Amino acid sequence: MVNTARGEVALVLGRESYILRPTFGAVCAIEDALDTNLYEIGRKLELAEITARELVAFAHACVTQSGYTAEATRLGEAIVEAGTHKTIAALVEFCRSYAFGGREEKKTAEPPPAEPRPTEATTSATI
Repeated sequence: MVNTARGEVALVLGRESYILRPTFGAVCAIEDALDTNLYEIGRKLELAEITARELVAFAHACVTQSGYTAEATRLGEAIVEAGTHKTIAALVEFCRSYAFGGREEKKTAEPPPAEPRPTEATTSATI
């Protein structure tokens, strides 16, 4: 079961389901596999500029670092069969989770708008 409070992300590919954990080791494995930093990889994911090889390498690093055994070629085939959009969405969430320290992003409430203060022009007009 995915623990979102710890930043875990589910990757579901057909009958297989993986719980991805945004750990330092996982990020290092991803960066080594793709020879770039996670923020650049996340940008490429969000802009749909990631190649099939990069997508599979990223997913494979996440899956194996989370303790699963998976052959990269079979994982790639499962990604295509499930639809690459599902994998991209999960990996974008993985990047966000890592950026926020492996925790859920805290949403802050917007402060209410300030009451308008009467100006000299409006106060003298009412007198």
